[in-house]
This record gives sequence, structure tokens and C-alpha cells, in this order.
Amino acid sequence: MTQEHHDEVDLVYVIKKIKEIIKGWIVLLFKAIGFALKFWWVILLLILIGFGFGYYKIKDQRPSRKSTVIVKINYELQPYVQNVMELYNSKAKAYDSIFLTKHGFSPWNPEVKEVQMEPIVDFKDVLEEYQINERSLDMLLNRMEFDEENPLADLLAKEYDYFEFDFSLSGYATPENVESFFTYINNDPRLTAYKTEAEKNLAEQIAHNTKSLALIDGVFESYLSTENGGTDVGPRDKGFDLNELMDAKLIVQDRNQILKDELSLSQDIAVPLHQIQTRDAEGRLLNKKHIIYPIALVFFFFLLAYLRYVYLYLRKVARENE
Repeated sequence: MTQEHHDEVDLVYVIKKIKEIIKGWIVLLFKAIGFALKFWWVILLLILIGFGFGYYKIKDQRPSRKSTVIVKINYELQPYVQNVMELYNSKAKAYDSIFLTKHGFSPWNPEVKEVQMEPIVDFKDVLEEYQINERSLDMLLNRMEFDEENPLADLLAKEYDYFEFDFSLSGYATPENVESFFTYINNDPRLTAYKTEAEKNLAEQIAHNTKSLALIDGVFESYLSTENGGTDVGPRDKGFDLNELMDAKLIVQDRNQILKDELSLSQDIAVPLHQIQTRDAEGRLLNKKHIIYPIALVFFFFLLAYLRYVYLYLRKVARENE
């Protein structure tokens, strides 16, 4: 019985304290409202000053811009292009005047502030290349499941030639500045050296395939001459299967055409696939100084008034206890 009585007393005490706290906050709120009504002219003046100063700060300021570009990366240089991109980001963040000026960007306010690239992954292609029952796809999916820091898109980056480049630009940036970034990539000496070697290899493969096609055509010509009354020694007598030879010719022809198309479309390392355009970046509240400054001034005014109130209250308590 005594224990129950103590519990009831404790509960009543807690409820009483909660009511006192709520009452104290209500009193403080009404004091704040009264203070605001008393000094409304000061608050209005702070709002006008903050708005005017904020508008002055942004009236000549251009909003940041963005650009998204779909790019084809040739010669399987995706990892190297990403390294070159990250080098640029670090130089732009550090305002490296020598580096930025060399590549046609402003050293004081780089037009291209940051660049990010993401592979455009078509999972239908993934399933075609990695059959669903193959262990290779299982390993990729398992890694995706347990290593969230490495998305599957990153694991498959080398498998794809198409990437989405997202540009964070200054307010003065133009599409030409974005093109300058791709010029910077395409003129990188390490990448151009690899490109030259890759072009040489492509040309050699095309020449080899062309020679193979000529040899196959020679076999067919030899066969036709045999059929038309030539010598008895021909492809048929040697056990040649002309159907397989024709299939081989078609495969080599298709492969050679792919190589020729790749060579003609690979004049640059990173090739934008559409006209480059820029757009206004999504407005951030911190950039709206004509809104932030009035709120900040009024907030600090109330904060100083509250600190003054606390100081006077504590001083009063101290004097009463002397």
C-alpha cells in the first residue's frame, strides 16, 4: 500500500513538473511575442537591411549552370579518362592557375567546376554477355549485394563505351567551355599515345582481314575454274567445305566492317553524341541571399535579446541570494 502511494506521489510530481515546463515555455513565447510587437520597427528595419544587402550581393551574380552530355569513349580507355577527369576536378578545386590557363579555363572562377561520369548500363546486354547461369554473372551480383560501396554500374564500367557526363558549371559557362573540357581529354598526351597505337592495331587488323578475304575469294575463283573444265585438283578434291568457307567469309566481312566503322568513328577519345547545351542549376537556398540575410539578422536579434534576458535574470537571482 505504501509503495503504491509513493508511486502515485511520484507520478503526480512528474505531471506537475511537465506542466510547469510547458507553462514556462508558453510564458516565454508570449514574452517573445510581446517583445516582437514592442520592437516591430527594429525587426522591420533588420528585414529591409537584410533584403537590400542580399539583393545587392546577388544582383550581378549569375546563377550556376549545369550540363549533361552523353559521350562515347573509344579504345577502351574508360578508366584512363576517369583519371584525367579526376585530375581536372582536383586542379579546379585548388584553382591551379597554370593548369587551368593552359587548357583555356579561367583561373579565378573556372567555368567547369566539377565533372562526374557514370556508365550507361544496359542490363539486357549484360544478360546476353553473361548468361544467367554462368558463374561470372553470379560473382558480379554477389559483389553488388555485399559491397554497397561499389555499385554494379562501376563494376561493369569497362564493359561499356557510353557514359553520362554531368558538369557543374559557373554562371558564365557556355557550351564552348564544355567542349574545351573534351578537348582537354582528347589532347592528353598519355591518352593520345595509346590512341595512336590503337589506331595502328585497328589498321593492321583491317589489312589482315582484307588479305584473308582476298585469299578466300581466290579459293572460290579456283573452284569455279575447276568446275568450268580446269584441272582436276580443286577445293572439292582437297576436302574443302565451301559452305563453311562462305560462312567464314561472311564473319570476316562483318568483323572488318565493324573495325572500319570503329576506326572512322574514333577520331577522338571522348566523343559527345549530341549538341552540348547548358541549363540553370537547381536553385539552392544558400544562394538566395536576399532571403537568408533578413532571416539571419532577425534570428540574431532575438538571440541577443534572449541572452540579455537570461543575463538579467541570473543577475537578479544572484543579488537575491547575497
